[in-house]
Amino acid sequence: MKLSELMDQELIFFNLPSLEKADFLKKLISLIVERKSHLNESIVSELILKREELCSTALDNYIAIPHAKIPGIDKTYLSLGICNSGIAFESIDGLKTKIFIMILHPEETGNHHLEILKLVSNLFIKKDIIADFLAIKDSKDIIKYIKNNE
Repeated sequence: MKLSELMDQELIFFNLPSLEKADFLKKLISLIVERKSHLNESIVSELILKREELCSTALDNYIAIPHAKIPGIDKTYLSLGICNSGIAFESIDGLKTKIFIMILHPEETGNHHLEILKLVSNLFIKKDIIADFLAIKDSKDIIKYIKNNE
């Protein structure tokens, strides 16, 4: 499994506004549902926010990976949102989070999401990748960049 193969070009969003954490997540979910209208926005929002209340999904190096198991879906959806100004997301290093990879996966996938979390972590562990990533302004180029660095 490769991150570049899971990433949906339609679900890559640039120049997202800097909002409070919950409002930002709702905005990102709203954008996803605009493109994947079969997803239930209220259920996705409830589950993502509930997961975030347990423990922040922010890592260090400007990355967060909000994720949840969503009832009624039959495939994993991977979305990427970029907020260049950053959001206070309770990251490990205390820095504002700028890159958000949201994972919505079916309830019946077992620990499949852990494999995806590992792929994301392995890609973004490199400190220099963040500046390159934030400079990209095209979704095709994002996927190409991921493919070249995974």
